[in-house]
Amino acid sequence: MSTKVAPSKMNLIRFRRTLSFLRRAHALLEEKRDILLLEVNRRLGEAAKVRGQLNEVLKSAYASQDAAATVVGTDELRRISEFPLLTFQVNASTKKIMGVTTLALELEDLKRSLPYSISRPTVLIDDVADKFIEAIPIIVRVAELEYALIKLVEEVKRTQRRINALEQFLIPQYEETVSLISSVLEERDREEFVRVKKVKSLIEKRIQR
Repeated sequence: MSTKVAPSKMNLIRFRRTLSFLRRAHALLEEKRDILLLEVNRRLGEAAKVRGQLNEVLKSAYASQDAAATVVGTDELRRISEFPLLTFQVNASTKKIMGVTTLALELEDLKRSLPYSISRPTVLIDDVADKFIEAIPIIVRVAELEYALIKLVEEVKRTQRRINALEQFLIPQYEETVSLISSVLEERDREEFVRVKKVKSLIEKRIQR
């Protein structure tokens, strides 16, 4: 860059202003990255907690399923599972987290049906159904959190790439250009000072004659 720029005071002012802007942008991007990392860490903790809740609920649900299969039989339990025990709808909308667009998921219209005869030992089957139903809103919450984490981490990476570009390329190039122009102008000023001093000395000598 520096070899293509005319060393003038106007260019020096222009490049100093641009350099100042780049440094402010660098500071803002670092601040944004740090805040995004805090948000990622916070949501990682929340996601781990919710994921742990989901694992516990599913563990209990599968244990209840095994108990029910022992009583009603695996074939009967498989027959019941062929029909939907419940229906629901997940509505997705967008929301912003630190300027990052992600999804907000909302579970609606959760309805349960009865795909088996009431003459069957329904207590065990109901227990299985209740525990799997309990897992559904947690699954939706885990999906929302993990999608948000993916988008936030992507934004952290994009922000870091911009910081790297400023640190490694743009700011050093502009610093080099400003330094070069300043050096050239300072040298010109010194040369002009020497020239003026010589002219002044010559004039004084002529006056003394």
